[in-house]
Amino acid sequence: MEKPDGNAPAILFRLLGPLQLEAGAGKVTFSGRQGALLAALLLQADRVVSTQRLAEAIWAEPLPSGAASRVRMLVSEVRRACAALGAPVIHTQRPGYLVRLGPARLDLACFQDQIALARQAPAEQALGHYDEALRWWRGAPLAGITGSYAETQAEWLDGLRLDALEERLSVLLALGRTTDVVTEARALSGEAPFRERLHEQLMQALYESGRPSEALEVYRQFRCRLVNELGLEPTDELQQLQHRILRSEANPRRPHRQDGPPALPVPSQLPAAPASFTNRSDELAELDRRQSVETGHVGVTVISGPGGSGKTWLALHWAHTHRDRYPDGQLYANLRGFDAAEEPVPPGTVLRHFLTALGVPPAVIPDEQEARAALYRSVLADRRVLIVLDNARDSAQVTPLIPGRPGCTVLVTSRNRLVSLHTTHDARLLEVGAFSDEEARRMLAHHFGPDTMAADPDSVAVLLKHTGGLPLALGVLAARATAHPGFPLAVLARELRDPATRLDALQTGDLGADLRAVFASSYAALDPPAARLFLLLGTVPGPEIGLPAAAALAGLPPAATRTLISMLETATLIRQHAPGRYWMHDLIQLYAAERAEADLPAETRRQALTRLVETYTDTACAADRALYPHRPAVARRGGRHVFADAAAALAWFEAELPCLLPAQVLAAELGMDAETWQLAWGMNTFLLRRSYTRERLTSWEIALAAAERLRLPYTAAVVHWHTGYAHAAAGRIDAAAGHLDRALELFGQAQDRPMLAQVHHTFGWTWSVHGQPRRGLAHAQTALRLQREAGDPIWEANALSAVGWIRLQLGEYDAARDACEQALTLFRRHHDGGGEAATLDSLGLLAFHQGEYERALEYYGRCLDLREGTGNASQSADTLVAFGDTHHALGHTAEARAAWRRALTLYDAQHRRAESERVRQKLLPP
Repeated sequence: MEKPDGNAPAILFRLLGPLQLEAGAGKVTFSGRQGALLAALLLQADRVVSTQRLAEAIWAEPLPSGAASRVRMLVSEVRRACAALGAPVIHTQRPGYLVRLGPARLDLACFQDQIALARQAPAEQALGHYDEALRWWRGAPLAGITGSYAETQAEWLDGLRLDALEERLSVLLALGRTTDVVTEARALSGEAPFRERLHEQLMQALYESGRPSEALEVYRQFRCRLVNELGLEPTDELQQLQHRILRSEANPRRPHRQDGPPALPVPSQLPAAPASFTNRSDELAELDRRQSVETGHVGVTVISGPGGSGKTWLALHWAHTHRDRYPDGQLYANLRGFDAAEEPVPPGTVLRHFLTALGVPPAVIPDEQEARAALYRSVLADRRVLIVLDNARDSAQVTPLIPGRPGCTVLVTSRNRLVSLHTTHDARLLEVGAFSDEEARRMLAHHFGPDTMAADPDSVAVLLKHTGGLPLALGVLAARATAHPGFPLAVLARELRDPATRLDALQTGDLGADLRAVFASSYAALDPPAARLFLLLGTVPGPEIGLPAAAALAGLPPAATRTLISMLETATLIRQHAPGRYWMHDLIQLYAAERAEADLPAETRRQALTRLVETYTDTACAADRALYPHRPAVARRGGRHVFADAAAALAWFEAELPCLLPAQVLAAELGMDAETWQLAWGMNTFLLRRSYTRERLTSWEIALAAAERLRLPYTAAVVHWHTGYAHAAAGRIDAAAGHLDRALELFGQAQDRPMLAQVHHTFGWTWSVHGQPRRGLAHAQTALRLQREAGDPIWEANALSAVGWIRLQLGEYDAARDACEQALTLFRRHHDGGGEAATLDSLGLLAFHQGEYERALEYYGRCLDLREGTGNASQSADTLVAFGDTHHALGHTAEARAAWRRALTLYDAQHRRAESERVRQKLLPP
């Protein structure tokens, strides 16, 4: 069973089922050799596992040739998959690798923690711990991973599960719940036919239930199985239990029969089922699963989500589908928690309504709410009733309406998450949101018909895009189309395209189907500080926001901002889709922006957005320094922000890039020209390493316009330099040369020799990658001379590396090796991993050209480790191609194709079509 999402850690590794990594909404499953490698590391978490041991866990004896190199490649693959979800947990440490879990958790450890608590707790509490432990299981452990090591470990893990199940059965026996033991032990005995303790528990439960003959039959069958298949006799303990049953030495407990409650009316209060209900198959399955595991307490599920997400329809559809499970009736109440016209309904009023429906004479219903709740719980004792509590405002409105004995199910819908009900009543929390594109299309097709959809696909695309999958918005469009069947879909699409008329298009005149009215009621329920933050979030560019940025926007400390965001999250106006990152539905954000313009002074909005841009700029520059510590210190920002290492900076850029690009546009709109070009500077290293060529060029062109407005020659020189570099990367050589020439002119006027060297370095790269290496060599040699005069060993090494690479292109191998080896010495002396990787790549190519393939593999392997460690996906792809070429030259076909496939994945993600096509040609069958 799966642990409820609300309790799951932010980063979780799962061994107890298919091997998976979960981080927020992201998930990746590992199988095959990758899975075997990761399983071996996770089972020895925080301990070093040697390369030899890892190879033995992955392959059977004899190990394949080049096993260490293959392990390194698998480590790189697993690292990449983990890093994509923000979990860079595999570290290199001689003589192999280790997993440092850090903030991540392992389901096996969580399972074992609960088992340890269960063994120390009284019986009633122990049962809860065992149930919690077993929820971590999601199927056969290490499913999908083959090999003797994985099979051995899977068998051991499954043994832990069976041990826990047997211990749980012992607790049930101690509590006298023999019927449960018989049911569960019979089911388990088919799965574990040779577990003696399990069969002993089944015999004991049958005997105590007054069924000694069945208990003896269990013994007979189990003994026959042991003797015939294993040649063994049962243990003395099991034989002694058989003898006691035969002699009737123990007095079995007999089931106690109680008379049922007096006959009462069977209420059937559910409103009509939604006639056009579509989608929500996952949510319905989750409701089924959650109700099926409810044992020993009332099943309470809170269905939460923003206004218009279809919570009530989901609850009613499930309730009608499963009403046969509740023969004693179904109760329903609309609690009006967010009704614009009426106050929320008090629990005491609902209790009187329910008691009357259950046949309690009005004269005997107490006046006090607490007494009414007690009578309500008494009436529902030992009965199976479904209670649907719709549109609840808070937990206090719901708590008195929850029955006290098992057998009943309560479905609560609310725009608030009602987390406290999980604490007080073990309520399951099910959050619903917008439909996926496919689900939204299915709903529209249900209303419009396939012919109408097919006749105007462009308009359908607009409807899908600008309703954001919100069920109420889609329903409003369907209602409007039905009211005017002769109107083409293009009419609706035209209204939705314009943000100024979008919310107007999504209303019908009925308050129940008016998005503004729905959002307004949620907004009205907020405390003033939370309401102010809600409005400010409506002004933010980009699809999401992190906590530090939200704190800057609000002008509050992070702790106070987190409290306000929690209020918005509880109200389901914002969703935390990853730890510390928040997303608002497009239509809700559009409503917040409208209200912000009406309710907040323009200066307040401007000050908030200025703080936001400044924070993004400072943090981007600090993250850039962490990624590229030896880069010239031009944009002196970010002193308040410190990143622990390059991995932390890389993770920040990965999360924030969708916000940084719009923030730069916003900075220009606000007239913040310094921040505009400095944001381009701060993003540059990340964009370069991720091969975001188009975004990088756009960013520097925006920066160039800002620099021209600033009229600062030095700033203009820096921006022309990088604008030229970005044009060169995009293949626009003439434009690149023009900007680089202008940068040389301006830096020459400033007599800044180190920066002149930088521009010459870029010029050298530009000409060499575009077919003119001899022309590029002249610039690279000029850069080397200037850097030596400046006395900067790191940039001298960079210039040497550039000279070596270009000489390699020219076929001047001895000169190339001499320059590269000098560069490598300097890079290692001054701990510049990026420069070291570039030089190793050149040395690898040189070794390849000279037929030294094993040596080339070593160079490329170290280069790849360094580049993947700094998130340099662009050049990692290039190195992988060379790595594959070298393996191919050695006849290692499988390794070559694996490296090429990884390179192809990176090239495709970077939209590098020419490179992708070249690698596809390599992957064609011979």
